[in-house]
Amino acid sequence: MLISLLYLIIGGAFLFFGADWLVKSAVFFANRLKISSFVIGLTVVAFGTSLPELVISMNAVLTDASAIAIGNIVGSNIANVGLVLGFTSLIFPMAIHFQRIKRDLYIYLFVCFVFVVFLYDGVISRVEGIALFIGIVLYTWSCIRFKREQDVESVTPIGKTGKALILFVLGIIGLYLGADLFVKGAIELASILGVSEVVIGMSVVALGTSLPELSTCFVASFRKEHAISVGNIIGSNLFNILSVIGIVGFVKPIISPQEIMTFEIPIMIAFGLILIPLGLVKQPISRIYSFLLITAYFAFIYGLFLR
Repeated sequence: MLISLLYLIIGGAFLFFGADWLVKSAVFFANRLKISSFVIGLTVVAFGTSLPELVISMNAVLTDASAIAIGNIVGSNIANVGLVLGFTSLIFPMAIHFQRIKRDLYIYLFVCFVFVVFLYDGVISRVEGIALFIGIVLYTWSCIRFKREQDVESVTPIGKTGKALILFVLGIIGLYLGADLFVKGAIELASILGVSEVVIGMSVVALGTSLPELSTCFVASFRKEHAISVGNIIGSNLFNILSVIGIVGFVKPIISPQEIMTFEIPIMIAFGLILIPLGLVKQPISRIYSFLLITAYFAFIYGLFLR
């Protein structure tokens, strides 16, 4: 028990500092490359914060625990909107500009549809994995190629490219180590409950691997880099499906439990759709909406344990 709690504390510290360094370096590169903070959040930061999902899911599939891998991705995508966006905007009210996010949001919803089609037969094959990975390559290329110029929101105190690169690398390492330690501690504590792999993947593991997104968005919003926060959430969800499932599926076909098609998958899509009205209401997001997002997320977790 004490070791598990120690993992959680140390992991949380790594996550916080990793997120802080990643945000600082990301904004520096956004300024230097004349690319908007939103695009940086969609691509570079999103990839960095999705690394824990990749490592956990790969390990789960290679150890014949595919249910944890699928549960991790679906649960993380739900947590990114319900918990990460909800909690961050509750503390630091965020502005979601629909015209800015609509292209990437529609792409994400389309990717969710493709994901459902691939899951219909209960397995993500190597061919489907390759198709998903090609999707993330094309998406990343389009984001950087067309840049979608916007005003860069602020300038970081980082003065040199070398320092920014070091902080970026240390940030990703911190996020990876932090998530790994946190998930180890969380799984050990959750095993006492005796719940299934799917529930563990959807709840404890998903929460642990979503902590980098939570930490990054929290720090970014504290620094008033709202574009990075919103971009990170949508980008991470895209990377989770296209990159993580794509890479893992290519290495080894992923077996998916069919019961998630009637509960967890529809909820993941619903949490994606909710971003549309959130982007259209008066900005910044009201704390009432933020509270409702958090409540909906924990209602989902409660529903998991009732099944």
